[in-house]
Formats: sequence, structure tokens, C-alpha cells
Amino acid sequence: MHASTMVLLVSAVAASPAWADGEWEVLISTADTSVPGVPDAVWVPNSFNNPTISSTGAVSFRGQIGGAEITLANSRLILRGTPGNWEIVARDGSPVPGDLIPGYVFNQTSGLNGLASSNNLSADGGVLASGFVNGPDVTSGTDTAALIVYPDGTAGLLGREGDPYPGGGGSVMSSSMSLGSGVRMSDGGRCLISTNLSGGDVSGSTNNSALVVLSPSGVTPIFRKGDPAPGFTDGTTLNPDAFGLYLKGTEYLLFGGTLVGGEVTPETDKAVFTTVDAKPGELRMLCREGSAVPGMPGVNYRSGASFGFPVQPLNSCGIYFLAELEGDGVVPNVNDRAVFFTAAGFQEMLLRRGDPVPGVPADEAVFYTMNSTGWTTVWNGGGYIAYQGLLQSPDGSDLAAGSFVACRTRDGVVHTICRNGEPVPGVDGATFGNLNGSTSICISQSGVVVFQNYVVTSGGSVQHLFAWDEVDGLRVIAAAGDTNFTGTPANQLTLIGATGQNGDGGGTGLSPSGVLVIRAGDSVNQIYSIARIQLGEPLIECPGDFGGDGVVDGADLAILLGAWGACPPKGGCEADLNLDGEVDGADLAILLGNWGPCVPSFLNYCG
Repeated sequence: MHASTMVLLVSAVAASPAWADGEWEVLISTADTSVPGVPDAVWVPNSFNNPTISSTGAVSFRGQIGGAEITLANSRLILRGTPGNWEIVARDGSPVPGDLIPGYVFNQTSGLNGLASSNNLSADGGVLASGFVNGPDVTSGTDTAALIVYPDGTAGLLGREGDPYPGGGGSVMSSSMSLGSGVRMSDGGRCLISTNLSGGDVSGSTNNSALVVLSPSGVTPIFRKGDPAPGFTDGTTLNPDAFGLYLKGTEYLLFGGTLVGGEVTPETDKAVFTTVDAKPGELRMLCREGSAVPGMPGVNYRSGASFGFPVQPLNSCGIYFLAELEGDGVVPNVNDRAVFFTAAGFQEMLLRRGDPVPGVPADEAVFYTMNSTGWTTVWNGGGYIAYQGLLQSPDGSDLAAGSFVACRTRDGVVHTICRNGEPVPGVDGATFGNLNGSTSICISQSGVVVFQNYVVTSGGSVQHLFAWDEVDGLRVIAAAGDTNFTGTPANQLTLIGATGQNGDGGGTGLSPSGVLVIRAGDSVNQIYSIARIQLGEPLIECPGDFGGDGVVDGADLAILLGAWGACPPKGGCEADLNLDGEVDGADLAILLGNWGPCVPSFLNYCG
């Protein structure tokens, strides 16, 4: 939806909300001297990495432990589960899960820290475990590996450094398989990565890298540096980028790269390719510098500029990207940047530099861009887009007219959630500080937006966490100084933001149903915890329809009764509808309350 058709609707705290947030619950804390699964061990202070949460409510994080029998060779581990129901997914010094590489353990050859911390989960709670491995005949060319540990505890090997490149030519994948936070794992346990190649037919730098998809069923080649660019017949080749790689499910890919040869110039060499709307097994060019913008006669994507993508630009709704413009009617710094959505053969401009922002007088300021680096945006398959943007003066002369947070809901309406300098609801005398680039914004499938800001008070800047939705409006959900996380005033509240990943839905520590997990700490007293809260109304597409046939009936009841009792420590269980770690009467009541045909939901609605 273009800004000219946006409805002016500025959020405020709802007077009589129909929804209500839950209470914060501490899941695990360094104040507790016990470590699940490791007798006599204790948590090392400030060692919890930011947690991630799956659709089933399973929480995963990496931590470090100490104790009499603990050394740097076995101190790091990844946990998954819920309170009282934790399991160790992988641990330094322990066999690679599933004994997938017999005789090997997670560790560097020096015997020290091996496990990476990529914070990747699939929707059902499968954990990406990767890092250094050590074992018989290990070399620097074979010492990293990646695997997925499924909710039932079994594991699948995704890839190992030194494995043959499956595209032919006899070369091997010579890049580390210790996958960092820039890697995205889909619900099927698939990762699109760039790998260097060595040996075989590698010829200098002309063909020494490739894009591949790692999966438990094997490595699939996608594109090799120096191969003919898709859609070109004039000798033009493509060097794909090593970063900004995205995938969804088993068939949709998105990546950028640099065109070389043919009639390519430095002003027209950046392009983006995808499998979306392409023929099976093929790639198509989505956009290119200097090429025409669909639906905008006389306007091109600006030559010499690149394209921007949000945290997860590819999902069940299509592709979402940012581009700079040139051509008819385009004025630099006034209307030369736009955000586009493309799917099913069409492309729509959602927002353009110079557009009015709901709640901001148009003669005072207009939209400039998505933060100073170009991109702090998340969206989901429910059709919601949350973003942090910047404002400018209408004529483009002042590029420092403020920052704001907004949400485009699935009905196409844009809500301005807050703007720097505005009063903070519920906090006397406080105003929002600069929102640019520091919000760690995330959004649930039901449209709950979560972000952080250092608000300005008479005593200085104080960190706050906020939530917003269409029903409850904007509210504070936590603040520095709160004592409910550590028993003492917490001075660290961390949202995982863009570095977390919970499957095809996006990169976030917020589950699709609105359960938020954070890391909180008191650095003065060295107490740290991981906590969760339910925000807004829990959203499950069809509670109790375990068979996925659109009806809650006797077959689903049998599944629930068969799972009665505490969930096994494998990342939660399907029949635990209220995500409390146990299948009991409360879950039975939810199922019976939804008996019969499912009510259509908007989980895959794209607007």
C-alpha cells in the first residue's frame, strides 16, 4: 500500500484492552547453583547468550558452566526446553550429537571452546549446532561441522568442512562450517551458505566459491562463481555475494551478486536473483541496477546503488526489499528511495521517501528511510511489517528530523507507534530517546511488536522494553531497575533482535504466538537470567488440530490423551497447547473449546 492510501491512525494505550499480557517468568538463572544435566556444576556469570524461542515454546540458548570437573574443554553447552524440562543439545568435549562423526567431539584442536552460537531454531524446536570438531586425523581443513538436533533428540548432519563440492569438478568445500548469526535455517533444517572451494578444477579466483544449501539429506549446489548469469546469453557471469543469503522451506531462495563481462558496467553490475516465480529448478533476476522499475514508467533502479533487505525478506508472502531510484520525477533526497513487495508475478511499492507518516504533520516531516544504515525491518507470514525509520524535512534539506517506530498491519493500515521526543506512556516525565538503529525490533504472527529504547528522564537515559499491538496499544513491559528478573535491580535487558532465528517465520526471540524471551542481568551482583512473557492473546492457528486436516475431532483427542502428563525434555510437545510443559486438563479444555471445523486464521495472510 502506498502512503497516499494509508489511513491516519496513531497508536495509544488502549483504555479498555480486550487482551492482557502475562507475567514475567524466570526460566533459568545463575542465582540457581544447579545446571540441568550436569551434577555439581554452576553457571559462569554473564555467560548466557541471547535466547531464541520456537513455535512450540521451546527455548534454546548457549551458556558456560564451571565446577570441580569443568575445564575450558567441556564448559560450553547448548540447552533447549522449558522450566524443569531442559536437555543438553550439544556440549564442548562431548560426542557430536547422534555420533554423526564417530569419535569426534565439539572442540578446537587445542581442546578449547568449540560450539558456535548462531541462535538458530526451526519452528518446531530443531537446534542448529555447529562449530569446531576434534577427533582422529582432524586437520585445519576438516575441523568444523554443522548439524541440526531435532525435537526428539535425533540429529542430522548438514555439512562438514572438507566435504566434496557436489557441483562436480573434484573440488572440496574449504570454508568453515561453524555457522554464525548471519546464517538462516529454514524449518526443514536447511541453510543457504557461501563456501570457498579448493582443489579439483578451481582456477584462481574465477570459480573458487559457490552457494550451496546444507540439509540433512545432503548438500545441494545452487550457483558457482563464474557460471553464466541466469537469463544472460552474452557471456555475462555472476559472482554471488557471500552474505545476505535467504531461503524459505525447500524451494525458495534469494541472494544478490555482481555481474561480470558482457555489456555490464560498474553502474549496472549489482543484481538480485530468486527462485520465487521462476521455473522449477531455475533462477530469475528480481532486480538490477539501471533496469526499469515495474509499474513506474520512466523510473529505474538507480545505477551504482545496491539493494537492501530486511532481517527475513523472504517468506510465505513473497519478497520485501528496498531500492534507490532515478529517472522521471525522481529528486535526490526527496523521493529517490522506496520499499517494494513482490509476489505471484506482481510488484507493489509500499513506502517511498517523501511520503507522509501517520501522526506526523506533513509540513513538519516526512519519511526518509529505514534507519541510517538503511534497514531495521521485520515482517512475517501473517502480513505484518514492523520497522524503525527516519524522518526528514519535506524538501529534503534537513535529514535529521527524527526517528520513529511503525507497524503496517495486515489490512494495509500503517500505525506510528512512537517517535523520539514524544512522551512515554505510563512513565511520568519521560520521553522517547533516539530510536535509530537500536530498537532490536521483532513482531509476532498476531501483530505484537516488541522493541527497546533508552528513554530520557530527569535522571538520564534508562533502558525500557516496549510492546504494541492494535488492541492493547503501546506499553512498557520491562525497564532497567526491575527486580523481578534477578531479585536485584537489573541493569541489562537484551532482545535478540535480528541475530535470532526461529525458522521460516523470521529472526526473533518472539514466538509466532507472542511469547517473548529475553536475557536480563545485574552486572553489579553478577546475576543473570533468561525470562519469558506472553504478550497479547496467544495465537495458535487451530488449537488442537494436530492432524492438520482443518477439524478438531476424535483423532486429535486421542493424540492429546496419548501425550498426557509432563512433556519429554525434547523441546516441548505438540499437545501442550498452553506451553506450560505439561499436557493436562487445561490443554484438554482448549481442544474441546475448538471442537469441530477450524475457524480460518490469518497466519498465512499477506495483505
